[in-house]
Amino acid sequence: MPFRTKKTRVYQYDIVVKGCRFRGSCGTEDYEEAKAVEAQIRADAKTRRAAGGSYTLAEALGTYHRDKMIGTPSESTNAGQCRAILKLMDGKQKIAQMTDADILMYVAKDRENCENATVNRRLQMLGRAIRHIGKFYKAEIPTLELKAAETKEPREIVRELSLDEQERLFHALPHEYHPLVCFALMTGARVATITNLRWSDIDLVNGEMTFRLKGDELMTFPINREVAALLSALPRSNVLRYRGHVFTRLNKQTLDRQPIDPHGGIMPTAFRKALLEAGIEDFRFHDLRHTFATRLLRKTQNIKLVSKLLGHSSIETTTKYAHVLVDDLRDALDGYSVLGDGPKITGSQNKSQNR
Repeated sequence: MPFRTKKTRVYQYDIVVKGCRFRGSCGTEDYEEAKAVEAQIRADAKTRRAAGGSYTLAEALGTYHRDKMIGTPSESTNAGQCRAILKLMDGKQKIAQMTDADILMYVAKDRENCENATVNRRLQMLGRAIRHIGKFYKAEIPTLELKAAETKEPREIVRELSLDEQERLFHALPHEYHPLVCFALMTGARVATITNLRWSDIDLVNGEMTFRLKGDELMTFPINREVAALLSALPRSNVLRYRGHVFTRLNKQTLDRQPIDPHGGIMPTAFRKALLEAGIEDFRFHDLRHTFATRLLRKTQNIKLVSKLLGHSSIETTTKYAHVLVDDLRDALDGYSVLGDGPKITGSQNKSQNR
C-alpha cells in the first residue's frame, strides 16, 4: 500500500512484481489517488514483464520521470530535459537498439542551440533514465559511452550584482516579483528551492526553515529579522490548494494567486525583460545566489560558513568564491609596508639615478 516518509507529504510506492522491485513517488498527497497510481504501476509492470522488457526512449524517460522526479523540487527541470531530448531524438526508438552514434548525433544537434553545460546535464539525465529502466524493469539496455560524449564546459564565472545594478533591477522588475528576488539575495537559495517552499517549512517561532535542495536533500536554514519581515508581509493565496505555497503570483485574468513556475512562463520572462530594461548584461537568476555568496564571504571572511549556508556537500564547491578573500588580502597588503613609508633610496642610488 502507498506510504509516506518524514521527508515528504507525497505518497510513495514500493512493490515487487515477479521478483522485480518497483519503487518511487505516486505524485500525490491524496491516499485514494495514490492507491490508484500504485495499482496502475503494478499493472504496467506485469505487462512489461510479460513483454520481455522492451522499452522505447520515450517510455524510458517517462518512466524515470514518473518514478523518481514527480513531487520533487527538480520535477519541472526534469520534464524540460525530457522534452528537449525528445525534440532531437526519436522517442519510438528502442532503448536496446541505441548506439553511441545516436548519442553523438544528438549532442551535435543540441549544441547548436544550447551551452555545453546544458547539453551535459541532459546527457546525464538520459543516462540515469536508461539505468533506471534497466535496473528496476529489467529492460535490455546497451553499453553507451555517455560520459565520453559530454562536451568540455567553460569554468563557471561568478557574476555578482552590483548595488547600482540591484537598484536598477528592482526599478524595472514588476513589484509582485520583488519578494522572490529579495529572498534569493537574502538566502542564496536556488529558484526551484524558493518556488517549492511551503508555509509548513517555515518556523518563525524558532527562526528556521527547511529548504529542499537538489537530489531531494533537506537543509535547515536560519531566519534572521530581515527574512522574517519579508515572509510575514507575503500575501497568502486565495485558492485553497495553493494556500501552502509561500511565493505566489497574481493571475490578472482570474485574480487567483498561483504558484510560480521557475523554468518557464511568466516569471522568467518578466525577470529577463527587467534585466534588459535595466541594462544588466550577462546575468541570470542563478547569479543572485552568487551575489549572496560573495557578499556574505566578503563580510564574514568565513568560507566554511558560506559553504554551509549554500548547502554545498563539499567546501571545494565553494572555492569558486575564494577570489573575494584574495581581493581583500591584496587590499590589506597594499596598506602594509615593512619599511614604514616604503623603501628608502640610498645615496649611491641617488647618484646612479642622476647620471
